[in-house]
Amino acid sequence: YYFVMFFPDVWGYELFEGYMPKSLWNNNAGITFVSDYEGYKGRSDYAENTSGGYYAARLPIIEKLAAMRKQASVLVIRFVTDEYACPLGVFVCRESVRKAMSSAPVKFSSREEMLAYVKGVTLKMFSYDISEILKRSMLLNNIKSQTKLSSFSPEPDSD
Repeated sequence: YYFVMFFPDVWGYELFEGYMPKSLWNNNAGITFVSDYEGYKGRSDYAENTSGGYYAARLPIIEKLAAMRKQASVLVIRFVTDEYACPLGVFVCRESVRKAMSSAPVKFSSREEMLAYVKGVTLKMFSYDISEILKRSMLLNNIKSQTKLSSFSPEPDSD
């Protein structure tokens, strides 16, 4: 299961992969998350934590942004459940995200509204509160803390 969130900002990409209990890669009682991130300048090393899935999920996102002639910061949260019993390779990641990119998007009026929606869906589907994951997100922390040039321009007159 993939949740792909686009934020109107410069390029950035972060993937969190969560392995549910009793899934192929997690024998623990709790969910286990790993992540990798890149900022505007890209990566200089291999995404060790999420490996090939990082690049496989990233490709259809880049294809979509190129087709739209836009850039964005993109946060992806993947949940791997016990339904995924036989790993078939990173093409599954690529094609799953490609399918998501071809679906009609759900649009939100604010970042907070989108994050609240994803929190609600993941809580309902997986009984998991992703608040801690969102707090750990380097991409979200950069978006929140980066001063924008527009913040230095005066407000337009209301006259």
